[in-house]
Amino acid sequence: MSATVSRVRGVLFFVLHPKRLLALVGGLTGAVLYVWYAAVRAVPGVRRRKAAMRAGRKRPWSA
Repeated sequence: MSATVSRVRGVLFFVLHPKRLLALVGGLTGAVLYVWYAAVRAVPGVRRRKAAMRAGRKRPWSA
């Protein structure tokens, strides 16, 4: 089974220029770490909002 020209070009794109692969891996790692850090920082606020919502459901007729 032979590889198509586009697949070979895709492989050569990274094989001939390893800095591109390093930049891609670094960018993806940075994006994942950013999203994880933002999610971890948002946890206390989310817990507070959920607790307030649960408390509000327990007393629906309070003003």
